[in-house]
Amino acid sequence: MADTIVLDPHAPVPLYTQLYRILRLRILEGEYAEGDAIPSENVLRDEHGITRSTVRKAIALLVNEGLVRQFRGKGTIVSYAPISNSIWNFGGFTDYSRARGQRPVTALLEQAVEDGANGRVLKLVRARGIAVEDVTLFLNLDTSWLSLKRYPGLEGFDFEKQSLYQVLRDHYGVSPVRSELTLSVVAPSALTTKVFGDGLNVPGFLCATGDVFSSSDELVERTSVIYSPTLEMRVGTSWGAGNGQPPGA
Repeated sequence: MADTIVLDPHAPVPLYTQLYRILRLRILEGEYAEGDAIPSENVLRDEHGITRSTVRKAIALLVNEGLVRQFRGKGTIVSYAPISNSIWNFGGFTDYSRARGQRPVTALLEQAVEDGANGRVLKLVRARGIAVEDVTLFLNLDTSWLSLKRYPGLEGFDFEKQSLYQVLRDHYGVSPVRSELTLSVVAPSALTTKVFGDGLNVPGFLCATGDVFSSSDELVERTSVIYSPTLEMRVGTSWGAGNGQPPGA
């Protein structure tokens, strides 16, 4: 059994993120091997003197990263396998989560019709996350602006229950395939505190802002996505078929 690492309740990193990092390291280093069950919620709760809710949030992060899967009656099993993640997923958050065996959750924070530069637009503000039993862990805060001239009647759909991209595919024949995004850091706000919680002592949040297009280069939506700092993303780069060195090397 691994030595117990004491969690620090005074650290700027939330307790569930600290526990997630401990379990993640043990998986990556092979202490918990493929097919092994990690310690149960009760064991982790008692070992670290934390609540079951904190444990479940940590496990939700492992599930989201694809390091473990949960099976009724068997517990949480290591299923470490290479996965390909992108900062943007054109299948839609709902489809992506379900394909990975997760239960997606959407909280509709705002739905309003506004006047845009080229006519009326539908503004959607949604918190997106996953549910592990009775715990919801929100990972993204999405704001979308969509043309009601291009998508008449779009304001009549319930986007707390329906996938936006699925609606665009099924009802308007539009599928997003590429994006042009700018990455920046935005300051914490009352809204990010509401969505991600008040235990995150961070100076800012990663934000991707820009446009999403279809295969015919038609504008699908304008968007701004703020990511929870608990969400870890992989970034890969290919230098092509040259000499294997990056430009300017």
